[in-house]
Amino acid sequence: MQAMRTTMLVVLAVMATAAVAQETFDEKVEAGSWGSELTLGLNMLQSYYTDNWNGGDLGSVSWAGNLDARAVKQVSTSWRWHNTLNLAFGQNHQQRREDGELQWNKPDKTTDRFDAETLIRNNTSKWGPFAGLRFQSVFLDQTDPRGDFTLNPLRFFATLGISRAFVDTEEKKFFLRLGATGQLMDREMFLDETYGDDPVKESASDVGLELVLNFIDTKLTTNIEYDSQLRFYQPFYYSAKGAIEDLGSDYLESIGLPGDLADYFTTLDIDWQNTFKANITSVINVQLHLRWVYDKYDNTAAPVVVSDEIHNVATVNGSIRKTGQFKQTMSLGVGYTF
Repeated sequence: MQAMRTTMLVVLAVMATAAVAQETFDEKVEAGSWGSELTLGLNMLQSYYTDNWNGGDLGSVSWAGNLDARAVKQVSTSWRWHNTLNLAFGQNHQQRREDGELQWNKPDKTTDRFDAETLIRNNTSKWGPFAGLRFQSVFLDQTDPRGDFTLNPLRFFATLGISRAFVDTEEKKFFLRLGATGQLMDREMFLDETYGDDPVKESASDVGLELVLNFIDTKLTTNIEYDSQLRFYQPFYYSAKGAIEDLGSDYLESIGLPGDLADYFTTLDIDWQNTFKANITSVINVQLHLRWVYDKYDNTAAPVVVSDEIHNVATVNGSIRKTGQFKQTMSLGVGYTF
């Protein structure tokens, strides 16, 4: 009850503050202040049945929450600082009937994301330099049935390059940036029986070229905003590639892995994210998130090669995705500009 009261007070405070806001996002940025936006979303569906309910229905609880935030500031006449944070997590709790009684299964994860990025770019010329840092992870890693991990894997990106704003108005923005990117990755994982039941942490790195296209339309229709980001990443170096090439295709195929696995590590990655936000009122909105990802191999899962053998075959095999992946989520949220 106390938690519910606290939540209601926070929502009321957000609505009251948003109601008195006068300056627009861009006006604050141009004035040298922080232009900031924060959007919260929550979806929940719940059902409950007694053990003797006729019809075989099962209880369930499904919930998903997300937070999308950005903060921009013109730190000098030449440099603008951009910061974004995207968080999402959701679970599905489902009952099962066993010997006439209802039991709750272990919850299944439905959505999970932790993505933070900061970059500073020169905005005094058509093509200006920029530098950026990015962190990616998930709150709960359940990819291995032998155990779960929190904040795993850890991915750190550093990028240097050039950028250009083709359109930069209050209603529409279209940015392009191209840069050299280095990535450091740490991942906890279980190895085969040779290493027992305790997980180990393995590190890997890659270097490549990244192209990012970002389009924002705050007036797609009267009350619908659209935000699209398309990323291309071409790795040229991967720290574990040489060890896999030395094993040879015959060995890889004998343990159920593709013979050309080493080529997967330096295949072009594509990540296309789209968000539609329908503003029902000044603070209440509905968000539709669409994401398409092509990542032939998840480079965070570095193959562990010792004595000419791979000791995490299951993890490596589970990191191969030969086709694109699609994800869609929808949420009812509270939007706040401050």
